[in-house]
Amino acid sequence: MSGNTDFFPLERNRYFYGKLLTVRDFEIEQKYTRNSSQLMRRLVYGAGVVCGLGVGASDDSTLLIESGMAIDYLGRMVTVEEPMLRKLQMIDGQETLKGSESAYLCLEYQESNREPVNAVGAASGESRQYNITREGSHLFLTSQEPDYRALLEASGKENVSVLYTSDELSLVLAVPEAVCAGREFTAELLVVKNEKTPPIFFQLSGDSGFVDSEDGRIHLEFRESPEETRRVYQVGFRMKARQMSDLQSPFLPSGGEIDLELGSHRYKNYVEVGAKCFLCRDSYQLAARKRRMDNLEQRLKGRDLPIYLAKLELLHSAGSTFIVSVTNLPFAQRVTQETGSSDDGGPRTVTTSVRSLEYWQKPDVKANYQPSTGALHFDFGIPSPEQYDYAVSHGTVDLTLPGGMRVNRKIYSEEIPHGLGPGTVDVRLSIEFADHGSGDETALCFGNSEIFVKSKEKNNIPWVEAAAVVYPRRGTMRIGLWLHDMVEGNRLTVHYFAQKPERDTSRILAQRRIGLSITPEFSHVALRGTIRFQAEVTGSEDKSVRWSVKEDNGGVIDHNGIYQAPELPGTYEIVAVSNSDESVTASAFVIVE
Repeated sequence: MSGNTDFFPLERNRYFYGKLLTVRDFEIEQKYTRNSSQLMRRLVYGAGVVCGLGVGASDDSTLLIESGMAIDYLGRMVTVEEPMLRKLQMIDGQETLKGSESAYLCLEYQESNREPVNAVGAASGESRQYNITREGSHLFLTSQEPDYRALLEASGKENVSVLYTSDELSLVLAVPEAVCAGREFTAELLVVKNEKTPPIFFQLSGDSGFVDSEDGRIHLEFRESPEETRRVYQVGFRMKARQMSDLQSPFLPSGGEIDLELGSHRYKNYVEVGAKCFLCRDSYQLAARKRRMDNLEQRLKGRDLPIYLAKLELLHSAGSTFIVSVTNLPFAQRVTQETGSSDDGGPRTVTTSVRSLEYWQKPDVKANYQPSTGALHFDFGIPSPEQYDYAVSHGTVDLTLPGGMRVNRKIYSEEIPHGLGPGTVDVRLSIEFADHGSGDETALCFGNSEIFVKSKEKNNIPWVEAAAVVYPRRGTMRIGLWLHDMVEGNRLTVHYFAQKPERDTSRILAQRRIGLSITPEFSHVALRGTIRFQAEVTGSEDKSVRWSVKEDNGGVIDHNGIYQAPELPGTYEIVAVSNSDESVTASAFVIVE
């Protein structure tokens, strides 16, 4: 159930003496209270996350959703009362993820009926009713891209235009509907990319109808930092309006030229931008115009939109879907109280992500601030739970059987070393015998052999119980046998299997030690030439590295290891740093001639 989705008309009960109160009257009373409070929340606070609801990857197929509360686009409170761990397969919509490299985790309001009761006196067929309606939330996954225009307009953005869209990247521009003559204003670019999308360079240029610039043209340019970890963010472009007033002008009267670089791929095209801006003579006229444009229709846009809690980058392998990375609140759907100017130089949005470290690594945190977007991102490294490895030992002990009557007899071995040294060990024992039912094949019996005594299979398992006494200080043990019945032969062979937990041993660390190498180690390249370096990471599931050139004027290298030489000859050092452990580095040398 989605609950009430229409605010109007706002009607409330009128009471008078002798009024007959029915279910309808109580529903009107409840609806009035709910509608008025929802409408007030939506108009005053907007829609988005109020607190909590952060999303992180607990492992490569499990999401951790923090408790919290949001307000949806109908002003309803959507609550998650306690943290939730959810496998991707457990979340609604997971069947739509097949073949998709990215998806969105969404939150919406949901009602459910509780406490079924008998409705005495109800009409036929309605005798079974529910006593309580519980308000809650519904999580679901979708691989469908949002309606960016509707999403931005619902957040108050104006003049929204989609400049570019592909499987790798979407660019959406929003320009204010009205600006003040001679004052600065901000146009915003929404960037939506995938895990495999290389760092982008974007430029939009064209003749300006009202922007004050040296050549009379608009130049919007953005180069993404290679260190950027978000997959969705907003870029702000500050511009100044010309000293004109009472004029409505197109943002780009003749259209704009897009110049886009995606790694080695370059795209150029002309686009029509339908944005029009009204130039107000002063801030008072601008404020008055905004008040006239501010109405219920504008404030209540996006009623069907969910809250996009996270953008997930996915990997499909062996019929399963795995989580590569998580971007929290990709479209900044958050309820905030404005306490000052957004241009105070501080971060506009703060996001976090969590990565898993080996249990023996130290916790760490990395901060990445993007001045162009005002985004501050913290990446926390949390050690995984401590793991154990085991040293094992196996051996045999021959025990001589006593002569004469052997039923209900007990025999013991001497004190012998188990081979794992001092300390507590776990010992399992088995009795060796020749199984006549399998052609006298040698077999081992673990546990109580009486279980097989009444079996129809023809075997001759000795009816014997075995036990061990371990001496931790000396690293030794004694083995005892209890003979419940006659046993063939004059001896029994007992196999022991001992294991001892190890922790933080050099052997474990050696197995988990991370190694890094670069190919080729030495190379020659011409001036301004290119060459690709490859890094091999061992001892870690994270195979990614960060590339750099040690010398300031030694050329450039991108995140794929493609190096472009400078115009100056010389020998330059290429450095790779493992993302799983920054202390692990490797170098290669290139001779530019």
